Amino acid sequence: MKKSVHEAISKLKPNYRTVVILRGINEFSIKETSEILQCSESKVKVDYHRALKELKRRINKDVGEVLKNAYW
Repeated sequence: MKKSVHEAISKLKPNYRTVVILRGINEFSIKETSEILQCSESKVKVDYHRALKELKRRINKDVGEVLKNAYW
């Protein structure tokens, strides 16, 4: 599962991947992330939300494929 998460992160658009790494992995605040990326806090929030939504979609798809192949 950990491999699936890393693969899903690596397939994100670059700006989404960066926000996920800064916020989700390195645990920077929204303010710190916006300063690092030189963008607004609103953009960080929106990109992070969209990135998590995309990650969830990709991971669910991957897990679904694994289960489908394992049991059918």
